[in-house]
Amino acid sequence: MITEQQEKFIWLAHAECKSFFEIEKLLNVPRATISEWEKELRPIWQDLAAIKKTHTVKKITIDFKKFHDWYISVEKNKSCCYCGITETELKYLLENKKIETKRSRGRKLELDRKEPNSSYDELDNIVYACYWCNNAKTDTFTHKEFLEIGKVISKIWKHRLLK
Repeated sequence: MITEQQEKFIWLAHAECKSFFEIEKLLNVPRATISEWEKELRPIWQDLAAIKKTHTVKKITIDFKKFHDWYISVEKNKSCCYCGITETELKYLLENKKIETKRSRGRKLELDRKEPNSSYDELDNIVYACYWCNNAKTDTFTHKEFLEIGKVISKIWKHRLLK
């Protein structure tokens, strides 16, 4: 369990990119404590940093706090919007050589724009997709069209999971 002050530290350092000097003043905490927190809370701030990286890489212009809140809310039930596979199931299929990927993609679910000509800034336009669905959907299929294709992909994944 982390304290409210530690939570503020993580946000200031890794979401707002404040310097330790600024954080010292804002939180009225000595530098030694901040350095300890940086080490102690590494897994927590690394998760936040990963969300921040997604926000940056996808060139999302809406406020990071708003994106972060959306991301956390959808993270709880994370599965491919189209075929329904989860990251746990993907990991199992990869580890047991039931699927392969030569790229770094495929090990985690990706963000996809339901309607490709709409923005990542429209949070209701973003869903999670597995690499295979996201790659196959391209900009050719609408969200509604690919939901039908996802049903077939889902059957294949379920068959491989049961083998």
